[in-house]
Amino acid sequence: MHPSTFAVAKVSLQEEFVQLIATQQKLIHSLCSLYFPLPEDRKDMFQEIVLQLWKSYPSFNRQSKVSTWIYRIALNTVFTKFRKEKGWPKNESFTEHTYQISEPETAFETIPATEELNRAIAQLSHVDKAIIMLYLEEHTYDEIANMMNLSRTNVSTKINRIKNQLQKLLKNQLP
Repeated sequence: MHPSTFAVAKVSLQEEFVQLIATQQKLIHSLCSLYFPLPEDRKDMFQEIVLQLWKSYPSFNRQSKVSTWIYRIALNTVFTKFRKEKGWPKNESFTEHTYQISEPETAFETIPATEELNRAIAQLSHVDKAIIMLYLEEHTYDEIANMMNLSRTNVSTKINRIKNQLQKLLKNQLP
């Protein structure tokens, strides 16, 4: 291969990757917000996830949806960080500050019902948080099973249990 052909191919791959991240960054920001309450930690994890995605991008075979591939890499990156630190971050109660996401493309309006749901989700285990996030983003059970490396039946069972748990948590939050 001629060196200039390699340079064009590399630039093309970089441009393709940058475009991919631009279109999928909301998913990454959502995941970072779910596990990291502090803005600095969210930014650090976002960068780490993008780095891991870049390292994995040349081997992405497109047999799964892009969002499935991104979510799997992102979750593995988050879980690896927690394992390296020998512990999961403590579940902290959500405050109004937690909802302030600096990137305008990821900001969302919070209404009381959303805030209550987020407080309830924050009390779930880390795996359950990931599963319910995917469910709320309207991924199919098969997609969730693929991303989480679980069986479809296991996903179905977990989602039912998570819904019940959230229902109980939400009832306890009522004044």
